[in-house]
Amino acid sequence: MMTVQVHIPDDLAGKVFQLTNNAESFIIDLLRSRVQELNLADEYQMASRENSSLQQSFKEVDLELWEDEY
Repeated sequence: MMTVQVHIPDDLAGKVFQLTNNAESFIIDLLRSRVQELNLADEYQMASRENSSLQQSFKEVDLELWEDEY
């Protein structure tokens, strides 16, 4: 485990300690959630690029000219 020293504003620290008596676990959980959100965002962007590529590949053979909107 790595130790990281973080300085947070007094007003934010007060709010954290109003919510929990274990600020360390609270902050670790928030960081894990944020990292997971960022990973999902990256995966969604890759899927979007792949979808656009597939649309271009099939554009010539798509005789019905379907739109992605439902």
